[in-house]
Amino acid sequence: MRDTDRMVAGRPSEQTLLEALCNNASGAMFILDQRQHCIYMNPAARQLTGFDLEEVRGRPLHDLIHHTRPDGRPYPIEECPIDRAFPENNRERGRDVFVHKDGDFYRVEYTASPVREEGAVVGTVLEVRDIRAEIEAVEALEEERHTLETINRTGAMLAAKLDLEELVQAVTDAATDLSGARFGAFFYNTIREGRALQLYTLSGAPREAFSAFPPPQHTAIFGPTFSEGSVLRIDDIRRDPRYGRAAPFYGMPPGHLPVTSYLAAPVIGRGGEIMGALIFGHEKPGIFTERAERIVTAIAAQAAIAIDNSALFDAAQSEILERQKFEEHQEFLIQELNHRVKNMLATVQSIATQTLRGRAEDEAMETFQGRLLALSKSHSLIMRENWREVDLRDVAATALAPFLDAHAAGDRARLTGPPVRLSPKVALSLGMGFHELATNAAKYGALGAEAGVVEIRWRNVDADEICITWVEKNGPSVKPPRRKGFGSRLLERGLAHELGGTVKLVHDPGGLICEIRMPVPEGAPGGDGT
Repeated sequence: MRDTDRMVAGRPSEQTLLEALCNNASGAMFILDQRQHCIYMNPAARQLTGFDLEEVRGRPLHDLIHHTRPDGRPYPIEECPIDRAFPENNRERGRDVFVHKDGDFYRVEYTASPVREEGAVVGTVLEVRDIRAEIEAVEALEEERHTLETINRTGAMLAAKLDLEELVQAVTDAATDLSGARFGAFFYNTIREGRALQLYTLSGAPREAFSAFPPPQHTAIFGPTFSEGSVLRIDDIRRDPRYGRAAPFYGMPPGHLPVTSYLAAPVIGRGGEIMGALIFGHEKPGIFTERAERIVTAIAAQAAIAIDNSALFDAAQSEILERQKFEEHQEFLIQELNHRVKNMLATVQSIATQTLRGRAEDEAMETFQGRLLALSKSHSLIMRENWREVDLRDVAATALAPFLDAHAAGDRARLTGPPVRLSPKVALSLGMGFHELATNAAKYGALGAEAGVVEIRWRNVDADEICITWVEKNGPSVKPPRRKGFGSRLLERGLAHELGGTVKLVHDPGGLICEIRMPVPEGAPGGDGT
């Protein structure tokens, strides 16, 4: 019997067991004879390579799956470490790139082990594992790390620097890097003044690359971003029906940097004005992904905040603005910032003083952190509305969210009532009140029970008063506390004072009930008792 026959033969029971093990193995397995010809491959190997055994039989396996390097150069079998396992009688391990039957490259991890019989090497067992998913996960993690580091570094710089050109250049550089663009630029929006767009910063290309061309006009491609604030992402600008319609070039000017992939994100100020836009290009199609769009949009928002808060946009427009107006605007922003910071510090100081008084250290810290987080979330909700009125339903949902499973939130918390818009001050106070009730419900009430439910209902009692009712159901039996803690005092005294109304707690055996009555906020529907 030949050596290669002996490698796959044996007693019937042993051979059957061996075949079953190999056929059910998740990793790809090959058996090569003394000539490095494949004489066996399991189903996982066929799936990995795209070849059947009959297609590879009688040929060196290297010539089918390992013949070309990723850069297109030939891979001689003499340089292949897998091929050396047989003549050198050594086990070879490593990572490499194989070629699929359809021509695609894929990354693998392999072990090539010599097969010995009676001291002689008669073949090679090759075990191969597809590691594409692992490599992609590592690369994605590294990309995410790089993204976070760049965004954090840019954010820190935006908070520390006051020079407008330095700020905008850093934003342009970061967004160009993270989006994968070949070049990026920030253009000031001068369309509203009837002029062409003004190039301010450039990344990935010398300024001379643009200096020979006239500034872009209000074209069908540029216009929506600067006039409407639209984010625009195009895989191939040459195929877009809006491209090539504007005189005098009807497309890109001769000698312009090649642009196929296109991405534009507006930089919108706090007041809603479109200050400019970040524009990115690449000569290849399909470069900008949805993720890149989200990142660039976020960086554009960072840029807007930096320009707004520092009044640097007005400083950059000093040629057309009077110096006095600029200084007044800067002073206004500083006073507004100081006012909000002082209010925030006063609130935090008050919460800390009341919370830590007479409490165990760990419990006090946990309670304090929870209240501070609730305050932060309420502030975030108000900031999303640009410090305008917010909806009562959103305030309640935001306060309850940390205590609910996202998939079962609708079953555990029921919010019912007409639209009611709250001022930022009232929203902050109610948010803290709902947080206190939710914290108590999670520790001692309905939210701590598997089937527990919290209902928040609000209605207009009359034209001047609104009633909000918190009801807990299906929780543990409730008993009145022997003494009132800070949470109760915060609700019955502090919240009532802040709202200019009343707060009543009822420790019903079936579940805690809290009734809040307060004046109807300006603009809220009222009067019908619904």
